[in-house]
Amino acid sequence: MTQRYMFVRVHYDKRVASLEPLGLEYLIACVKAEGREGLIYDESIESPVGRFQRLLRVVDENKITIAGFSIMSHTAGYALKLLHKLKAARPEIKIMVGGPEVTINYTDFMLDDIDYISYDNGLDSFREAIRNDFDENVVKNCSGFAGKSNGEWFTNPKCAPISDYGILPDRSIFYENRSKYRVLAKGCFSMMKTAFSCPQNCKFCISRQFNSCTYKERAVDDVIAEIESIDNDKIFIIDDDFLVNRKRVLEFCEKILAKGIRKTFMIFARADSICACEDIMPLIYKAGFRDMLVGLEAVEDDRLEEYNKHSSVELNKRAVRILRDFNMVCVGLFVINYDFTHKDFMNLNKFIKKEKLIWVLFSILIPFKGTPVYEENKDRLYRYEYKRTGGTSVLMKPANMPMLLFKIEYDFLYYVNYPRIYWAGLTHMFNKRYRNTGVDVQE
Repeated sequence: MTQRYMFVRVHYDKRVASLEPLGLEYLIACVKAEGREGLIYDESIESPVGRFQRLLRVVDENKITIAGFSIMSHTAGYALKLLHKLKAARPEIKIMVGGPEVTINYTDFMLDDIDYISYDNGLDSFREAIRNDFDENVVKNCSGFAGKSNGEWFTNPKCAPISDYGILPDRSIFYENRSKYRVLAKGCFSMMKTAFSCPQNCKFCISRQFNSCTYKERAVDDVIAEIESIDNDKIFIIDDDFLVNRKRVLEFCEKILAKGIRKTFMIFARADSICACEDIMPLIYKAGFRDMLVGLEAVEDDRLEEYNKHSSVELNKRAVRILRDFNMVCVGLFVINYDFTHKDFMNLNKFIKKEKLIWVLFSILIPFKGTPVYEENKDRLYRYEYKRTGGTSVLMKPANMPMLLFKIEYDFLYYVNYPRIYWAGLTHMFNKRYRNTGVDVQE
């Protein structure tokens, strides 16, 4: 039987960003490459009114036989409830799950409502399953797949770490709905991946666990070719630290300029990587880099050491200064720890004010299952539920203040700092000051 596929991204909190569903675009590209039919259903860009009935209508109108759900930690609870309702309403449909949370903790999803679990490093086994219309005998031998045979679950080991998916994402849904995808105060960005896993080992971060904990980079020429193919002038490269390999950064920038590509890039970067690239910042700027999300994390050296960041407050300050000197946005990412006192909250606010940061994000420490922080604190967890792992919920008892006061102090950080971001959006600051116009910062 020829299968027809639907890949679902469930709704999520979009106050900061509504992002292109890049992972699902890779999957639908695989479906089309194998001569099958399918679609992406992104709940986040649809009206909340009649949400489930609309999903059923899409399933019925497109004669869907396999529905795949992309699951992140904070959306997993809702996604499981949604797929349970879908299975009850359309029991003949096969349900598949994948995504970041599934990749790390796939055994947690061996549930009655689910038929297939995809957790491989690459996409070759997924394409093999599609090519054979998910024939049981084929799927049982696909790496990084779990499924049911005679009512019993089977699991297969992941493939070796990869450096490329071997296919470009199908961005049709993004192009058709680009007005609905945006980053707060910055506009519409296309998403792109140029590396896998992370070379660092921060204790609280889940990213290193991907690709079997092995950092791999795509070939620069392949990356450049994909950038040329993207019909959008703003691109968000979602590698954990795009600047980690200085030699690769140089090659990338030189080739971007040689080809006359004019895009505005937003990336993640560590403070130490920014400092290591200080002397080539004019080139980086000229190539179109304007926006860096920097894991500053803390404003005390002992806390940075506790996180295994291999950084320091002075290094963080230097990175912020470098980006400011070269007219690039520094988005400061900070972790709120459970031993914070009122003074710690105030010191964080003072740091932001002193360093003149406009764009900031705060996350209450999330003990993601699969990280050292989770193992160290799993006996201390408070109401640890999927829906509460978005970085805004208190998941452990604070050490130095009541839980309610801790949450108020956390919320206060946003109340104090976010008016600047909203003002930046109203005045179109990003496009006026940071968008790549092809003018060298030194000119």
